Amino acid sequence: MSAKAVVGQGEIVASLRQMGLREGDGVMVHSSLSSIGHVEGGAATVVEAFLALLGPQGTLMVPTFTHSGTEYFDPLESPSKNGAITEAVRHHPTSRRSLHPTHAVTVIGPDAEELIEDDLERGALGRDCALDRLAQKGGWILLLGVDHQANSIIHIGEDYAGDPGRHTRFSPQNPKAVILKHPERGEMEVLLTSMMGSTVAFEKMEEELRRRGQIVDGKIGAARCALMKGRDVLKATEDILRPIFAA
Repeated sequence: MSAKAVVGQGEIVASLRQMGLREGDGVMVHSSLSSIGHVEGGAATVVEAFLALLGPQGTLMVPTFTHSGTEYFDPLESPSKNGAITEAVRHHPTSRRSLHPTHAVTVIGPDAEELIEDDLERGALGRDCALDRLAQKGGWILLLGVDHQANSIIHIGEDYAGDPGRHTRFSPQNPKAVILKHPERGEMEVLLTSMMGSTVAFEKMEEELRRRGQIVDGKIGAARCALMKGRDVLKATEDILRPIFAA
């Protein structure tokens, strides 16, 4: 693509379809808008392309994290720290954001309420959180112009593998207090008793999934993309880490 080429909604839809996404699918998208190049209409166009492809029965999820340093979280107002596309999803009139005060996700689709229900009660990117639920329903992960360092489902796999590091920073004995502005209950204190760290699974994931033939490559504009099943990433993470944790 030339430096002056403009990427439109139709091209994005065609690229997603070529990678294998279909109407009715669910997908978690980690993204970099700038990696695509000049998108006509900006981040909103990218979001509309996903919604056009996935259709009314599909599910679009994005990370709208504020991360572990968060002291005050308002799910309706606190901006995402994961880029312009995630902010466009957050501002979409039909989106729903989960209540986890550091690692909330935002979802558009008929399964949104089911996916984010009780997310506040789950550990940050822990088992049975919203992203895990999407994966267990057969959902995809799309890395759009980013690499596996952004692939947050690996943290869920760490939890399944029994990562002892989840209680290094925060624990039941040493919790972190965050003020959550609950949409219905107002301001309330939430105690975080776990927080994922980072393991070698992030560095090993690309090689492991390619060895298993579980990555579909693609491009959207100038952005390199990788599409994979969430359950495949979870399984690969466990297979990488269990021998290490057992040693």
